[in-house]
Amino acid sequence: MGRDKRNEKRQQQFTKWIYAHRLLPAWQALTFPAREAYFHLQVRCFAESKSARNNNGEVYRSLRALSSDMGCTVKTAGAALADLQAKGWIVATNPWQRGTDGNGKTATFRLTMLPTEKRLPTREPMLWEEGHDFPVTVYGRYRPKPRAARKGNLKIQNPPPHSDTPPCPNRTHLRAVKS
Repeated sequence: MGRDKRNEKRQQQFTKWIYAHRLLPAWQALTFPAREAYFHLQVRCFAESKSARNNNGEVYRSLRALSSDMGCTVKTAGAALADLQAKGWIVATNPWQRGTDGNGKTATFRLTMLPTEKRLPTREPMLWEEGHDFPVTVYGRYRPKPRAARKGNLKIQNPPPHSDTPPCPNRTHLRAVKS
């Protein structure tokens, strides 16, 4: 058999969409940007492979490149990667490094539902439970805080214009109460 020249010029990249994985509670708890980021990382796992299998464990994508792929901000892409780590879909194998000469290195990840060349898949999302997130080692500062932990969450709203209370024309008595 000869070479298949059509596959050498192929530009499209695809990945499997496994329905059983999407039924897991860990997938249902993911945000929509995190779901899209997972598919981008999964495509990178097979597209940038040097061997016949995959490069799982060495999958990388910088926040800027991932945000341009997803069409969102860098902060949203970082929050998506932090959410994927918290639910167990990815594990950081090497953290990012800031280079002293201006050339930094981005973090590398291992997708837990796919095998590597040396080990079988660890399948952490199957062990995830509501309220018991895995530790986020990379991009944890992008993870949104829970609503109860945010400061200044209590805001007093003005009454709507259709309310039964008449508007107060003279507000000088309100200033005296505040003091």
